[in-house]
This record gives sequence, C-alpha cells and structure tokens, in this order.
Amino acid sequence: MRVLHINAGNEDGGARTYIVNLMKGQKLTGEKSTLLTFQEGPVSKMARENGLSVSVMKQKQRFDLSILKPLTNYINNNHFDIVHTHGPRANYIVSLIRKKINAKWVITVHSDPRIDFSGIKGKVMLKLNLHALKSADSLFYMNPDLEEYFESLKIRSSKTFEVFNAIDFSGINPRFNRQPTFSLLEVARLVEVKNHRLLLEALSKVKFNYRLTLVGDGPLMDDLRKLVSELGIKDKVDFVGFRENTGDYYQECDVSVLTSKSESLPTVYLESAAYGKPVIATNVGATDRVINDDTGWLVDSGDEQGLIAALNDAHSMWRDGNLDQKGLALYQEVRDNYSIEELAHKVNDGYEATLNAD
Repeated sequence: MRVLHINAGNEDGGARTYIVNLMKGQKLTGEKSTLLTFQEGPVSKMARENGLSVSVMKQKQRFDLSILKPLTNYINNNHFDIVHTHGPRANYIVSLIRKKINAKWVITVHSDPRIDFSGIKGKVMLKLNLHALKSADSLFYMNPDLEEYFESLKIRSSKTFEVFNAIDFSGINPRFNRQPTFSLLEVARLVEVKNHRLLLEALSKVKFNYRLTLVGDGPLMDDLRKLVSELGIKDKVDFVGFRENTGDYYQECDVSVLTSKSESLPTVYLESAAYGKPVIATNVGATDRVINDDTGWLVDSGDEQGLIAALNDAHSMWRDGNLDQKGLALYQEVRDNYSIEELAHKVNDGYEATLNAD
C-alpha cells in the first residue's frame, strides 16, 4: 500500500506530532508513506529529522490553486493508493481534485471543527472544511464527542474510524524523582480552549507552595501574564513560551496538568506517561481512556473546586512520596496501548476498509 500524507506544513502542535508518529509507525509496520506539505516549516522539518520521506509543493498563498494540476499529476504518477489529509487547508485543496485522482481519500479530524474557526474568515473555512469532510471516502477521528456531530452532518458511521494519538517510546524512560518544590507543568498553546485561567485561579486559592511552568505560546500570553499578577502568584508561575523539545520539562515536574474545555486524546498525556508523571485533567473527549483514579485525577470541565481538590490530593501524595505509583500506572497503560505501532495498525485497518468499500 502506498500512502501520501498531506498537510499545509505550518502546524507546530499536536497534529504535527501525530502525523510524524503515524508515519514512523507505518514505516515499522511495512507501509510505504510519504509526506507532502505546501511549505517548508515545522512539519517537514520534524519529518526529515525522523528519517521520513518528505516532498514540498509550495503555495504562493493560502488559496493558491495553481498547485491543483501538479498535485493531481503527483498523486496519479506515483500510484498512491491512499491520500491522507490533515488540516483544513489540505482538506480543501484535495476536495477540489478528488474526482481527478485515482487514490482513495481519507481525512484525520484532529479537533472539533465547530471550535477551530472564528470571525468571518473562520466561517468560510468552516464551510469549506465541512464540505471536505462530507466528500472524503473515510474519516479518522480521535474525539468520541464527534460521533454525534458526524451523524448530524449525515456522514455514515461506516466511513468513520476512531483512532488515537500515540507516542514513540524509543529512547524515553520514566523518571520517578520528586522535585524540592511541588512542581506542576502545563504544555499547551495559550488559547481559550485550553482554559489556563481555570488552573491559575484554582492555584491562587491553594494553601501549599508550588511552581507552575507553562510551556506554549499563543494570543493569550499577555492576558495570562496580567492575570497571574492580579492573582498574586506571579512569583510562582514561569512562562517559557514554545519549546520544540519538552522532555526536560516533564523530567523536572511532579505532575502535569491540562484544563482544556475540549480535547480528543492529546499527546501531552502520552508524553507525561512516557516520563512517569501522573496527570490532572478535565474530563473531556477521550481523556478518561487513560486518565483515571489509578493514573491521575479527572475533573469536570470548568469545575474550580474539583480542580482545587485534585491539586490538594496531588500535593499530599507528593509530600508523602506516593506519586510514583500513579506515574507508573500511567506509563504502563500508555506503553501497552498507545505505541506508534498500535496506531499504524489501527489506521491501516481503516485504509483496508476504505479500499474494500463499495
């Protein structure tokens, strides 16, 4: 089977990691996959660094359609069986040539389209993206909350396949070491859906000492810096911005946190697991597949008191030296079920079903 993955190329979040990990898994399981991006950027860079096959077909601008004919020829001349798009721009471009290519077309829906776009341009992009979702031969999704949404769009369940994020465990070992000061880590873009405000306001009310490291960049940076000052916790919170490699931050924390309003099964849970760090998370999307009483703490989305209780419990376990048991349980759960090989097998099953569909 020959697979072509297509992405705009400017993604620096979880979707980029997913694409690269899926391709690495496919390489290990014997599938031939190639990545094509519409610009040199974070995605092509990360893929090359991992020894993957990469091509770039540059667009002059976001809606430059001069690439349609070259892209059609590239797909057909290379005899790809599957074209697998990731992201609204890639989805839109392939929707314009789907009747001219010989390959089957599948999409991974990385997040909830209903909250991905804003403003007038966002409404246009949402409409174009929904048209693409309805037109593709199959959809892969990671957020179980999307099942009802697909049904409302009249997308048949027979053409949708639930998948998951995965992590490459090679070269990573869990490190069970307690920090001198109770240390929390949140790796997330500084955007509204990640709901950093909930965590910061909860931490302003706890009675214990702590350090919080926020890894990520985004439009809310200035607002969140102002908030920590207003809450009187500026000396306890470090904003370190975007970091390509986050391993050192996981190694130097006691617990990682994600207080999102919406998620699928984010890579940060898996990264935390790889380093043996338990997670405090809001119960959204597929979070409860890996985060439970054994592996961390689940809190209802927006529940500040519940979050405070989880933070207090985590601190008590840190103080008593008992966090390792949750970290080890999370490591074992993720290692056994969310490897890149398991992801590749799951996606390849979806490909086979798509190729064999009427």
